[in-house]
Amino acid sequence: MSKPEVYAVDADGKQKRVKAEALRIVLADGSELQVLLDEQDGLLIGTPAEDHAPARLVLRPGAANAVRIEVERDPVDLSVLGADREGSLDLAVQYGVRPKGTPGKKLLRLWAAAALEAGLDASLTLRVVDEAEGRALNRDYRSKDYATNVLSFAFNEGEAMPGMDDIMMGDLVLCAPVVEREALEQGKTLEAHWAHLVVHGVLHLQGYDHMDEVEAEAMEALETAILQSLGYPDPYLSEKGAPDEA
Repeated sequence: MSKPEVYAVDADGKQKRVKAEALRIVLADGSELQVLLDEQDGLLIGTPAEDHAPARLVLRPGAANAVRIEVERDPVDLSVLGADREGSLDLAVQYGVRPKGTPGKKLLRLWAAAALEAGLDASLTLRVVDEAEGRALNRDYRSKDYATNVLSFAFNEGEAMPGMDDIMMGDLVLCAPVVEREALEQGKTLEAHWAHLVVHGVLHLQGYDHMDEVEAEAMEALETAILQSLGYPDPYLSEKGAPDEA
């Protein structure tokens, strides 16, 4: 396969062929976008290499003059997870149900650890449930008779409990059918939505909330930053309402 042909087009539509291995686009705010021209992989679109973008948009030739668009993400080295936060995470994972697409324990730990504040030790239990159990818990503890996406039960709201050696403790309950349904309705990948709700729930355990507009904006901004550091898109890009867990 020959290298892609690149043409610069001015405002009048005039084209000029450009010989290049890569295109560097500097946006108005100073951020950069890099397009790598690769004869094997097609076009790789992401931030410059020195920024080490965890995700890239890849355009590859398809059949009948079509172009296939894919998202690639660098694998996360779980062995160094949380190495710079100087805190520990004891995470117990329980599967009341485990339908296809439910993340495994390593991913759940990755997302939970990413949402913990630096230096904070935590002991958490995360349980994945069906709609019946999720509805019962939401009814019994929140007086709301429906299954919600994520429930957080903070034992100490991010504060140390006497005799517990400054450990933040709490439970998270995620309802698998609701998570899957929301991901489909919101046009998100199932993995990205699972990651968002775990991060959202762990922030609640640390005392973050979205009861008013100021709190909601601050929490959403933090969630977005955490998820983007993990290689996932802004969860509020298409809709700006926080998940319905309170």
